[in-house]
Amino acid sequence: MKYFSGNAFARLPLYKLVAGGSAAVLTASIGLGVFAASFTPVPAPEATPAPTPEPVATPTPTPEPTPEPDVELLADVSVVQQDVGVQLYTLAEQTEESAEEPQATPGAKDGEDTPEKLPLTGVEATVTLTDSEGETADYAVDTETGTALAEDVDPGEYTVTVQPIEGYLVPESTTVTVQEKVVYKADVEAVKDKIVQANQVNESAEDSAVNTAGAAPIAEEVTDTVQYAESAAEEKGKTVTYTAKLSSSGHLMLSDGSETAYLPVYKDGTQELVGAKRDGGYAPNSNMSLWLPGAADSIVTLGNTGRTMQMAHRTDDGTQLLAEGEASPAPSDSGSETVATPTPEVTPTPTPTVAPTPEVTATPTPVPTEAPTPVPTATPAPTSAPTPVPTPAPTATPVPTAAPTATPSDPTAGWPDEIEASALAGYGFDVTSTEKVEYVYTGWQEIDGVTYYYDPVTHEPVTGNQVIQGDVYTFGADGALNRTSRGIDVSKFQGVIDWNAVKADGITFAIIRCGYRGYGTGALVEDSTYRQNIQGAINAGLKVGVYFYSQAINEAEAVEEASMVLSLVSGYSLPLGVYYDTESVAGGRANAISAAERTACAVAFCETIRNAGYKAGVYSYASWFYNALNFANISKYNIWIAQYRDTLSFNYKYNIWQYTGSGRVNGINTAVDMNIG
Repeated sequence: MKYFSGNAFARLPLYKLVAGGSAAVLTASIGLGVFAASFTPVPAPEATPAPTPEPVATPTPTPEPTPEPDVELLADVSVVQQDVGVQLYTLAEQTEESAEEPQATPGAKDGEDTPEKLPLTGVEATVTLTDSEGETADYAVDTETGTALAEDVDPGEYTVTVQPIEGYLVPESTTVTVQEKVVYKADVEAVKDKIVQANQVNESAEDSAVNTAGAAPIAEEVTDTVQYAESAAEEKGKTVTYTAKLSSSGHLMLSDGSETAYLPVYKDGTQELVGAKRDGGYAPNSNMSLWLPGAADSIVTLGNTGRTMQMAHRTDDGTQLLAEGEASPAPSDSGSETVATPTPEVTPTPTPTVAPTPEVTATPTPVPTEAPTPVPTATPAPTSAPTPVPTPAPTATPVPTAAPTATPSDPTAGWPDEIEASALAGYGFDVTSTEKVEYVYTGWQEIDGVTYYYDPVTHEPVTGNQVIQGDVYTFGADGALNRTSRGIDVSKFQGVIDWNAVKADGITFAIIRCGYRGYGTGALVEDSTYRQNIQGAINAGLKVGVYFYSQAINEAEAVEEASMVLSLVSGYSLPLGVYYDTESVAGGRANAISAAERTACAVAFCETIRNAGYKAGVYSYASWFYNALNFANISKYNIWIAQYRDTLSFNYKYNIWQYTGSGRVNGINTAVDMNIG
C-alpha cells in the first residue's frame, strides 16, 4: 500500500488539486448529512425503556417472613421417681399486667425481673427418650398444656430430645438419670405425736395466712359484669297458644276426625301455631296401594286419582305392569321361558285357531335353544288367550271403586284459604288453646326449678360467666345457672360458720383447711376450726375436700405432711379429695428450693394421698405454676388455680378456679375465697 508524500501533491496540476479537494469536501458533506439523517430518529425509541424499572420493586417484600422461624423454644426436663416430665415453653415479654403478679422463681432477688414462662400450646410436638442401648420411645406433647410425661421409665440414663418443630428453634438434647422408685407410704401413727394445736405456736410467725405479703395471686380485682337488681316480676299481659291435631300427612283434622286440605302455619323458627293455610295441591286419597296375592310381597303404588290405573303382578321372573283392562298372563307350571318371552307386538294377529298349541309348551324345556325363531314367536299369542278368563274380574273391581272417592263434597268448600289460629275452633278444627301469663323479670328468678338472673336493663337472662355483686356465676346458653359450680374454701380466719345458711345461699362445695406446716420453724399445726368446719359442711349436704398448706423442703417432709392429713381425714368422705397448697410467703423456709425439688415434694405428697385411696391435687397461682413447679410432673393430679380476675388467664388444664378472696356468702361474717368447680 502506498502513502502520498508532499512531493507527489506538489507535482499535481492546480485544477486537479482543486477538483479533488472539492470532491472530498462534497463527499464529506454528503457523508455527514447521511450520517446525521440516519442518526436523528434514534433518540425517539430511547424513551420506551423507561417502564423497565417497575419489576425491580416487587422482590423487596419477600424477605419479611424470615424472622418467624426464629422463635426460641425452651424445655424444662425433670425426673421425679421414675417419671420423666418435659415442659416446652417460650418466654413472655414483661407487661404492666404481668408485673402486678408476684414473681415466683426461686432465688430471684427482690425487684429482679423474671420473664414469665408461656407453655407451648396448640402445637403438635414429640419428645423422644433414648436409653443407653440406643432404644427409643416417643411421647406426644399435650397440645393443651405443652407437657409430655413418660411414666414408670426403667432406671438408667436417658437422652431427652425434642423433635424439630416448624417455626421454632428446639432446645438441645438433655441427659437425665432415672433411679428406682421409692414407694411413698404414710406413717400416720408416727406423725400424730408431731401435730400441735394453733394455740401452741406463735401463729404470726408460722401461719402464712397471717403474713400474705408476696403471696396474693391478684392480677386485677373482680368487678361486676352486670348490674345488680332486686328480684321482681311484673305482669305484662297474657298470651294464648294453640295446638292442632294433625293427620299422618300433616294436614289439620276436623273435630269429627276427618282430614282437611289445610296445613298448619307456625311462627318463624318456633312451633307456635299462628294459623292454617289451604294446600293447593291437596287431593284426598290421591294415592292407592294395591297388593296382589302371589305378588311376592310386592305392594305397588298406583297413580293419582283420575289417571289410568295400573296393576302390578310379580312372578318369579319379574314384575309386569298391565294397563287397565289388559289381561294378565296366567301363572303356568311349565317352563319359565314361556312367561319370559311374551311380546305385545304379536298380539294384533288374532289366531284363536291356534289354541291347541299350549301342549307345545312342554317341548321347549328339553331343547330351549334349538327352536329359536318359529316356536317362541307362535307360543306367546296363544298363551295369553286362555288366561284372561280368571284375571279380568280382580282388575276391574279395585279401580272403579277407588276413583270416585277423590271428589266427594268438600266440607271446607267456601272457607278462606288462610285462617288465623284463634278462628280455627270456630270452623270445627280439632284445636285446643292454653292461656299463659307473661312477665317482665328482673334479678334472680326461680322458674320451673331452674335459676336465672335477668339483666335489669334488657330483662333477658344472662349467659356465660358473669360477676354479680363480686361473685362469679356460670350460666348456660339458655340462661340456666350451673348449680354445681359455686364453692368456697375456708380456714379459722372465717370464724364460726352457719353451714346451713351457706348451703341455702347456693354454695355447693367447700374445701377446708385441715392444717399447715409453719413457714418459720416447720411445725405441723392443725387448723383450729377444721373439725367443726368439715362436720358442719358434710351435715349441710355440701361436697367437701381439704387442703394443707405446705412448707416442705424435701420429699420426706412432704410425706410427713401427707401422713398428717390422712390422720385428720380418717373416717370422712372426701369427694373433692386433698390439695397440696404451695405458694410463696415472705421469709418462707421453702422459698429457696428449686422448681425440681418443689415438684418432687408435690409429687411425694400427692402419691402418698393417692396410695391411701383419696384423690390428690395441687393448689397455687399462675406464675407459681409456670415458674416454681415443673407442671409436666404434676399434670396427672387435679389442679386448683387461684387468679383474681373476671376472666381466667391460665394456659393449663384445671379443675377448680379460685376467682376472688373477698366474696360474701350468707352464714359467714367475713370475706371468703370463692371458687368455680
